[in-house]
Amino acid sequence: MTDTWFVLGIVFGALLAVASVMMYIFGDKIAFSGKQCAFLTITHLYCPGCGGTRSFYYLLHGKLIKSAAFNPFVPYTIIAYIVFMINTILVKTTKKAGFIGYPSSVTVYVGVGLLIVQCIVRNILLAAFGITCL
Repeated sequence: MTDTWFVLGIVFGALLAVASVMMYIFGDKIAFSGKQCAFLTITHLYCPGCGGTRSFYYLLHGKLIKSAAFNPFVPYTIIAYIVFMINTILVKTTKKAGFIGYPSSVTVYVGVGLLIVQCIVRNILLAAFGITCL
């Protein structure tokens, strides 16, 4: 199973590299265009991805705390990806460093849980107290 995740990781890394270059070049126009999420516009509630673009923008500019404030799933995903890829490369090349049996499924479940929890908390703050998080 780790080989499948590793191949997916390589594909993800290539897509991430392209997205990073595009966001770095056009990030101001993309992240601060004033356009709202369609889900937010229709329901007046945050979707799990709300704030993701700005989170990615701030992460690329080295502002980890600001990135996590906009959407903690983005920095979590990048950090989990880096740890997984480094560990897998070490296991594949050295057979000594890293640890075999990396809990990739658990990492994905934790990420999905984080995505759901942050969405619920934001919507409770918005609906019950009128506190906007973005």
